[in-house]
Amino acid sequence: MGLIESKVPVVSRSWVPGFFTSFRMERFPTLYGSLKTAVTADVLEAGFVYATAILAFSFLIILPGIRGRERWFCAVRIFLSIFIGASIMICNFGQEWEVADIHTKTQYKSGIAAEVEAAIGVKIGLRSVNITLKGLPENQINETIDYNERFSWNDPWQQRRFGFGPFSGEIQQEFRAAQYKGLPYPILWIAEYFTFDGEGIRWGRHYRQAGFYTHIMMWTAFPLWLLTNILFFMVVRYGGYFLCMTGGCMVLGNILYSTIRNANELIIPFEDANLVFHYGWSFWLTLFTGIISILLGVIVILMDWLYDSAIYSFFGIDVLKDYEEYYAEQEEVKPKSPRYTQPGDSSPKTKTPLVGGENDMEELPDYENPVTLIPKFRKKSTVGFAQKSRRIPRPAPRGGPSRPATAASANLQGENNYADNEIDDPELYENVDKHGGVKFDSGPDDGNVKIAV
Repeated sequence: MGLIESKVPVVSRSWVPGFFTSFRMERFPTLYGSLKTAVTADVLEAGFVYATAILAFSFLIILPGIRGRERWFCAVRIFLSIFIGASIMICNFGQEWEVADIHTKTQYKSGIAAEVEAAIGVKIGLRSVNITLKGLPENQINETIDYNERFSWNDPWQQRRFGFGPFSGEIQQEFRAAQYKGLPYPILWIAEYFTFDGEGIRWGRHYRQAGFYTHIMMWTAFPLWLLTNILFFMVVRYGGYFLCMTGGCMVLGNILYSTIRNANELIIPFEDANLVFHYGWSFWLTLFTGIISILLGVIVILMDWLYDSAIYSFFGIDVLKDYEEYYAEQEEVKPKSPRYTQPGDSSPKTKTPLVGGENDMEELPDYENPVTLIPKFRKKSTVGFAQKSRRIPRPAPRGGPSRPATAASANLQGENNYADNEIDDPELYENVDKHGGVKFDSGPDDGNVKIAV
């Protein structure tokens, strides 16, 4: 009796198919082969664009809840602020500071004598260079020609040793790895230009230095932009200052990049054309946003100076938030003039002190100088207010001669009219001692008293 072979697959009773095991007879997960595809988009740039779109859409939803013209003011403020912030981040990590592209015939790989028709593109950013090779058409010589490779130099931001060893720069090590991988010749030729570092051929060093200083300026502009948004709800003028500084950092980044990037222009020759580099949209967007930020900051400062109520209404803040309260002494103190009256005389005599007689004299208080504090408001400013300090001469102590009056106090009394009585008779000064005191002399026989002030 022979063995009968069953056509039905044998399934162990210990293994029960579940929801995630549908259409599987084996007891292990499905394995898929590797699918090598070229990079079609920069994931980091796409992430920043997506985040910006979500943020703008979120504010767009809440705009109908704002009434009147405040809705349009709020929309302008929000979208301009989001545009500036998104430009800073996208251009900081963008790969299009310099670009070049050509269509040409070129050798493909070692061991293949045939040439291929391809489009070659190079994009230089602050941190790396991106090289694209795409066949026209893609399927040639029994292969799909679609490559996108990136060579970085920002980890760390150092040139390090010459060569391709473990202590060399990052881009040199990545270039040697690309050679071992067997990448096409056009990609290796272009990457090799950034690995040279000798004589006048220092394109990799110069692009790395330009990217280093420019990315510092971009990172400086980002917190300044955050502070600008905060200060616009506190003191509008300070927000204008920080907006100008934000744009200044971005424009300074452009200046540093264009100055440091290279003394010799990088031109890479191929069979039918040359790769000639020019500034990309990341460079121009940074420059445009920086100039717009500076102009908007200047407009805000001028509006706060000339039309403060209009700019406060635009930002939707209280006018008093830009003012601070302080207490000041009375600017001018006008004392009463010395008056000397006689009994029965209702008209006071001023201007000239009386020379004594037989009748009794009543002397009124010389000065009234009450200290009063007046509440005032002034705009908040970074420049200290230079207030004049007017010091009244200290009165003479009791029982002793008064202190000599200085020139400053004399001018001050002349300006503020502290002494209303004018003494024109020079004889009255004869009895003033050298310390500025007053002498009381009695006449020969008449008993009159001369008073000198």
